[in-house]
Amino acid sequence: MVPSVPAVKSHTADLAARLVDEAARLLASEGAGALTLRRLALASGTSTMAVYTLYGDKQGLLRAMYQAGFERLGRALRAAASAHDDPLEALVALGHAYRDTALANPHLYDLMFGATVPGFVPDESGQATADAAYEPLVEGVRRCLDAGQLGGTPAERIALHLWSVSHGMVSLELAGHLKEADPATAYTEALVYAGLPFVPAVGEISPPTVR
Repeated sequence: MVPSVPAVKSHTADLAARLVDEAARLLASEGAGALTLRRLALASGTSTMAVYTLYGDKQGLLRAMYQAGFERLGRALRAAASAHDDPLEALVALGHAYRDTALANPHLYDLMFGATVPGFVPDESGQATADAAYEPLVEGVRRCLDAGQLGGTPAERIALHLWSVSHGMVSLELAGHLKEADPATAYTEALVYAGLPFVPAVGEISPPTVR
């Protein structure tokens, strides 16, 4: 029986996801020089032709890894934001979703945010995916501003501050620099301290903005 087209597409998507993760593990453990399409095919137990068909060359593979990492992050942040009606609870959930996604994909994190591969530059599609993954945070802050739960500065500036703290804490944890503290507790405390400057004083909370 000939497989249906959706089944073929599903198989291809599963293989692509498996190859992205295996390639990222090779990159993290052995460096950029060890990451070749032939080596990836061998490590993944698939044919070299399948890898070349999917990615074309090493730059195509790196672009796919970059995009996959931000797609996973974006999905996690959107899901966290939609799971809470209260804007401030949703914003806290976004912070934890960021950490959870990074810990689940540490092998992709350096490529997404670092200089793991000298000379690598994401293409327009990858950059658009990265930009879209950031939007739930900005929108989450904007919801808190509209509800009067945060204030004092534009949403974009607060979001950048919160992201910087989250990213810094996650990077320290992945690098093994939080050995003297419980990482989850330290991360939560950092989120609280990062948000405090923008919480209006009691009696100064503004009503929600009407759009």
